Amino acid sequence: MPNSVDLIRAARERFNIAIEYKDAEAIHALLAPTYHILTGRSAQFHGADEEKTRWAELFRTDPTAVYVRTVREIMINEEWGIAEELGNWTGRYSAEGKLIQATGVYSAKWQLTENGEWVVQAEIFTTLTCDGPCEKPDPIYK
Repeated sequence: MPNSVDLIRAARERFNIAIEYKDAEAIHALLAPTYHILTGRSAQFHGADEEKTRWAELFRTDPTAVYVRTVREIMINEEWGIAEELGNWTGRYSAEGKLIQATGVYSAKWQLTENGEWVVQAEIFTTLTCDGPCEKPDPIYK
């Protein structure tokens, strides 16, 4: 039987494949219902259903969009059924009719469901490089 690290790596690969094949339903299946994301541009979204809608819209409006997440490390708390994934990401998409290529790092929190599946509970992406007409995050006013 595969261990938790192998199961999470396999789930991440399914996520990458779902992005490659523009499959918002497959992405939705990998997310906890209360999924939360903080994007590389610092936008925040909440809920697996909203995330499925966001991916479907992206796939419809930008067929060039591809993101790949590459796992560097997975740490597991088996007793609690939670895990932390750290990795690098690359993205390619179009804006203003021009190709944009971005890279960065990410952190993902996974949790084991009652039926034994690992799902993503939250993800944080940080953009480290961006080539093209890149849109910076909105400023934070305090």
